[in-house]
Amino acid sequence: MIRVLLAIVFLITVPYLRGQNLISNPGFEDENICTEYNKNCAPEGWIAVSLYANYYFDELGMAAEGRHFVGLTAGSIRKPNVRNFVRTRLLCGMRKGKIYHLEFFVRSVHGLLDSIGVYFTPDDFLHERRLFKDLVPQLWTVDATRSEPNAGGWVKCSFDYVATGDEGYITVGNFRRTDITGVKKTEINSEYYFYVDNFSLVPEDPNEHLCLQSDSVRQAIYQENERHEYLNRRMYVMRKRLPVNQPLPPTVFESPKPPQVIDTLIIPDIFFATAKYNLLPPSFKLLDSFVNQLHPEKIDSMIIEGHTDSIGKFDYNMDLSRNRAGSVKDYLSGKLAVLMHSRGFGYARPVTSNANIAGRRQNRRVEIIVYRRE
Repeated sequence: MIRVLLAIVFLITVPYLRGQNLISNPGFEDENICTEYNKNCAPEGWIAVSLYANYYFDELGMAAEGRHFVGLTAGSIRKPNVRNFVRTRLLCGMRKGKIYHLEFFVRSVHGLLDSIGVYFTPDDFLHERRLFKDLVPQLWTVDATRSEPNAGGWVKCSFDYVATGDEGYITVGNFRRTDITGVKKTEINSEYYFYVDNFSLVPEDPNEHLCLQSDSVRQAIYQENERHEYLNRRMYVMRKRLPVNQPLPPTVFESPKPPQVIDTLIIPDIFFATAKYNLLPPSFKLLDSFVNQLHPEKIDSMIIEGHTDSIGKFDYNMDLSRNRAGSVKDYLSGKLAVLMHSRGFGYARPVTSNANIAGRRQNRRVEIIVYRRE
């Protein structure tokens, strides 16, 4: 009976995304509270090189997904060589010779898709002394596999990148040496823009995973709160005395494990108090029914995973997902003498889009994964 029940629950659920994204805050949904003005004027983890550009946008329905996206100055109709670049640090180091799949969305009313470059560097682009004209990005959108524009005008650009092994940062911008001519309409003041959203940088090898230190690296990235004048001061000092960047810990490999019989039960967030991790009484009946149909002697182990939607701060959602998984584990531990582990992923593993209410409701869940002995 339990096998049939779990199979039905599993089949009606979209398989969750197991991407090992090397980019933190890939869709710019986490907002940075800058030190200088104490307001959310930038995305967490990402810093624009031009300090005075309006580059962080919060417009529901305009983003490729969610509500936030980044706009970058590509030129000006009044001043030559105006550019803006945005960069972020990777969560883990890339392995030399290994292939990584990069995707992101681009939108512009100007002819810019052949001018946008992706530049991997071991050192922070904020400390770069050279002019952008002297830099050669490894990837250009002219060489990308590009989708047709969607309803919002967003084009997906896809690349396969062979790593050199010293990558620490990724920077995106218009690296074209000469200005684009013929632009008559600008978005802000005399400057014209292109927009980017939803970055994904994952290993091609499914056995290559994020390094064990990725969470602490993410925390360090999110603690970079200098923006505006504070960032200007930092860049001025660092360009005079360049810091020595510590190499990132590399990704890790996990050998494929022998197949096991796996059953999965999904608990929607309606069984929890709103925005809390307390189990509600209806969940007890569901979990008791689940336990009564198991045979502990045939179970190898159980994993309880918590997941959230993308609304709110990353750290808040991580805590909520871990606590919800922990609540389910605590309840089951009193019923079953089985090895159990609980963990939370926040909104890193959605089963569907977070762009609408129905999708977010589906992403808020706890999954109980049962590993049965052969």
